Amino acid sequence: MRRFPLRILTIGLIGVLGAIPGAFAQSQAPPTPATRAEHTLDIYFIDTEGGQATLFVSPSGESMLVDTGFAGNGGMPPAAGGDSARVTRDADRISAVFKQAGVSVLDWMVITHYHGDHVGNAAELANRIPIRHFVDHGPFSVELQPNRAAGFLAYMTVRDKGRAITAKPGDKIPVAGLDVEVVSSAGKLITTPLSGAPGAGATNPLCREAKLKDQDPTPENFESVGIVIRYGNFRLLDLGDLTWNQEHALACPANLLGTFDVFHTTRHGDPHSGAPQLVHAIRARVAVMNNGERKGGSPEYWQTVHDAPGLIDFWQLHRSAEGGAEHNSPEQFLANVSETDHGHNLKMTVRADGSFKMTNERNGFTQEYPAKAKPIVSSSR
Repeated sequence: MRRFPLRILTIGLIGVLGAIPGAFAQSQAPPTPATRAEHTLDIYFIDTEGGQATLFVSPSGESMLVDTGFAGNGGMPPAAGGDSARVTRDADRISAVFKQAGVSVLDWMVITHYHGDHVGNAAELANRIPIRHFVDHGPFSVELQPNRAAGFLAYMTVRDKGRAITAKPGDKIPVAGLDVEVVSSAGKLITTPLSGAPGAGATNPLCREAKLKDQDPTPENFESVGIVIRYGNFRLLDLGDLTWNQEHALACPANLLGTFDVFHTTRHGDPHSGAPQLVHAIRARVAVMNNGERKGGSPEYWQTVHDAPGLIDFWQLHRSAEGGAEHNSPEQFLANVSETDHGHNLKMTVRADGSFKMTNERNGFTQEYPAKAKPIVSSSR
């Protein structure tokens, strides 16, 4: 198993950090656990209108941002009477969460892949805050058409000047206080069960009736960096926009990943992902869907997650217009219910014993999940 070194050759000396001297210096340590009110892992699921941006702040104070949302006004109708290129909506939302979480230096920026709803603000954020390390699937994209490559090309301008790491399946990202393991990258997947993971390696009976799907013409999704995050007894799965057939390969004939507390849904709830043989095998207690009102959140995907064994609650960053009354969670589990009152986030507070709490920023609704599986009457199902 390859572990990323803490010191990596810097290819350039300017650009990512602007005029901030010494921001890469290892002496600039993150806050110690004693400076935090409680020794928790805090996770912020940030609304990017159907993109992805998820901030993890470990008990040590180190931070990891997975993806950066859309540039401009992506995921929404064109801004009325304005130049959408000047809009910094998602960068502003992410910056506000940095401030809320006390993140002044970002330790790790993980870019799952180079679609604009994931890499869109990497360069913009690098102009706003020091970033110690970039992690991605490598300095290439299989989608270089002019209407697809803007986010990738902008990211390369800062990646080339920073500490950039190409992830490989089996690697560990050394976020202090967490165990973060890469399970997919650049089209490759782990091929053996995760060591010590509950349920990993078990034969998956769902594979007997499993079906595959033709890949749609967006091959960059196939390159997604997928990660497993563990803190104490808590486990979360985030596979970026990995495809249906790759999910199948991780779950069949044996479940290589094991079981989880939280599943961050693949591809925003698009039906080109969400293979039941994986979604049902991982037995997540809670699912979080990073959909927009009109992006992702398909009824087919929603139903697959909703019917998953062991699921207690299903949280969504947006109400899905396509889902209607039958394929959306109850209102208290939706961070955003319209395209006018939006920009609200979900926050998860995780304890080392595996218990955690989810809070809806929009309405203050909070749900607690105990450390051990117990019969729970859920209001979302």
